[in-house]
Amino acid sequence: MIIDIVLLNELARSWEEIREEYDDALNNTYDRTARDCAARLAAHPGGESAYVWTIGLLMMAPYIACAPGLGVAQESRAALEAADCALRDQPCEHETHPYREHEPEFDENLAKQLCNLPDPNAAWEENHPREQWLCPRNVAGLARIALDIIEPGSVTDVPPRLPLGAQDTIDSLSAIMHGYPQPGTDVAEEISCHARELRSAPPADRAGHLLVVMALGWYAVSDSVRDTSVLDDLIAALEVTLPHYADATCAHDRHPAPPRSGPAAAELGVMLSTPGGRALYERKRAHATALEHLLCPVAVAGIAKASLSALSARRDELLGSAEDGGGAGVGR
Repeated sequence: MIIDIVLLNELARSWEEIREEYDDALNNTYDRTARDCAARLAAHPGGESAYVWTIGLLMMAPYIACAPGLGVAQESRAALEAADCALRDQPCEHETHPYREHEPEFDENLAKQLCNLPDPNAAWEENHPREQWLCPRNVAGLARIALDIIEPGSVTDVPPRLPLGAQDTIDSLSAIMHGYPQPGTDVAEEISCHARELRSAPPADRAGHLLVVMALGWYAVSDSVRDTSVLDDLIAALEVTLPHYADATCAHDRHPAPPRSGPAAAELGVMLSTPGGRALYERKRAHATALEHLLCPVAVAGIAKASLSALSARRDELLGSAEDGGGAGVGR
């Protein structure tokens, strides 16, 4: 089926609205739009217009991932998986495809690219020619990127990216540690939340969460935090974590120091606390510390011990101050 250009422009506008407003959960209109797109792709996953519906779902993937109406995510995943299966092994003579270089910020260009793809007379300023964008293998790659957004880590052979919400977490932590929390932030609860995440973190993600707690610990031992219950949460998380590294050994001569800036340490921790973030770090690290050294269990244990010591000393100081008549609370 050939897509009418006017209809394609209307579709692209509606999908772009959903991409920009993806945190508007449980929007019935958005649900219907996503479901319709998924149904059209599922009907002809290897068809001539599969690229239209695949790019549509890629544009809406952040919304689809954020708890939309019942069945939307499942139907979208099924359609994308069908497209990937139908298209990924199709023959082509291209040495590379655009999806291999598709970074998250490139999502902002998808609406314009989609509208210009079927029109050979439309402006085209992309690094890859139209035929590579329309290549079945590229469409399959875009389908996998959409799947990775909806369910992080569910596919391979796509550029790594941080899970949805990770950048918001980084920004919120940075604002807290710079002393200007974002409006509506419950600082004590956010700190305690990250302590809980460390306690329950799976082994592969634990070191990243520990770096976040370390950074928050630096903030907590300052005068910005005077609520001992917040310190108790961080201390308890570290006490639960340390036994995991009781038998840690390594053959390294030295270990890299963590970032000296609290916001930088927290950002690195958020990145290293997910498989996608770790893959992204490796892809972009250039001359930075290798992941093997950064996540060395001996180095991680040292960070945990140092954080625990500093937090325990600060708690004792606050408790002593309270006994002398001082107050307690979280403030700046």
